[in-house]
Amino acid sequence: MKGKQFAYSFLGTVIRIVILVILAIVLYKIGGKAYEFGFRIFTEKPMSEPPGRDIQITVSKSDGIKEVAKVLEEKGLIRDAKLFRIQEKVSMYDGDIHPGIFTLNTSMTAEEMFAVLLKSDDEEEEEEAEDAAAPKAPADIAPPPEEPEEEEVTETDTSEDLQDATAGETEGGGEE
Repeated sequence: MKGKQFAYSFLGTVIRIVILVILAIVLYKIGGKAYEFGFRIFTEKPMSEPPGRDIQITVSKSDGIKEVAKVLEEKGLIRDAKLFRIQEKVSMYDGDIHPGIFTLNTSMTAEEMFAVLLKSDDEEEEEEAEDAAAPKAPADIAPPPEEPEEEEVTETDTSEDLQDATAGETEGGGEE
């Protein structure tokens, strides 16, 4: 009886160890995938090197970030629509996408695409106001006045000055 009980106990311990090892391996794999995905959120590279190619997309009023991300993935502007949506949530551009026709480039990062797609009406109005308020340079502005030229010191002037100075010293020096 003791032998059977020992065998069952040993078998139960082995099964528990195998289950724990399998669980540890699965957790390690999931953790690695989660880390990789999290790392990509902040470091995802553009689809191509500059200059890339321009692609136009159309965004309607009813489109949300999910639909736009799918379109961007289909057109080859991004690698992963889910990643793009998460990047949008953690970016400073989190908000509604404005409808319109946008030209994006395959060499643009997600942040650069957000800057184009999520530009608010307030930002556009501010830019227009800044452009309008910028002083315009009149066409008839006179060029700045020329600075006077400095006199050149020639070697002869310097040697004459030295002769005058040494003559004064010898005259003054001999009387003391």
